Amino acid sequence: MFRATVVAALFGVALVGPAHASTTAPALDTSKPTAAQIQRIHADLADHRTYSELSQGDRAQVVNALSRISGTLGDDAVLSSLHPTAQVEVVNDQELVNTLLAKARADSRLVCRREKLTGSNRAQTVCMTVAERDAARERSMEAMRKTGFSQPENRP
Repeated sequence: MFRATVVAALFGVALVGPAHASTTAPALDTSKPTAAQIQRIHADLADHRTYSELSQGDRAQVVNALSRISGTLGDDAVLSSLHPTAQVEVVNDQELVNTLLAKARADSRLVCRREKLTGSNRAQTVCMTVAERDAARERSMEAMRKTGFSQPENRP
C-alpha cells in the first residue's frame, strides 16, 4: 500500500513538473523566426514597464546581443544553416538575452504582504516588486552596519 502511494505521488510530481517548467517560455527562441521576436523584445524594452528592473548596463547588453543575432541570422535564416562557429555565437547571445530578461522578469514580480507598519497595530497590505524588497532590505542592513549593530551569528 505504501509503495503504491509513493509511486502515485512521484508520478503526480512528474506530471506537474514539466507543465510548470513550460509556462516560463524563453524571451528569444532561435528555432523560430527571430525578426518578430526581436521586435517584440525591443518594444518591451521601450515601454519601460515590462523589464523595468533591468539595469542600464544589462539593457545595453541585451540590445547589443539582439543586434548581433539579427545581423548574423538575418530575417529568414535558420540557426542550422549557419557555420558552426556562427551558431555558437548566436546561441551564446541567445542565452545572454534569455538570462538577463528572465532575471529582470523575476525581479519585476509584484509581491503583496500583510504587514504591521511602524507605529501601528493594524496590518496593511504592502505591495512591492522583488527588486524593491531587496533594495529595502539592503538599505536596512546598511543602516544597521552604520549604527554598529551586527547580524546575528549562526550558532549550531
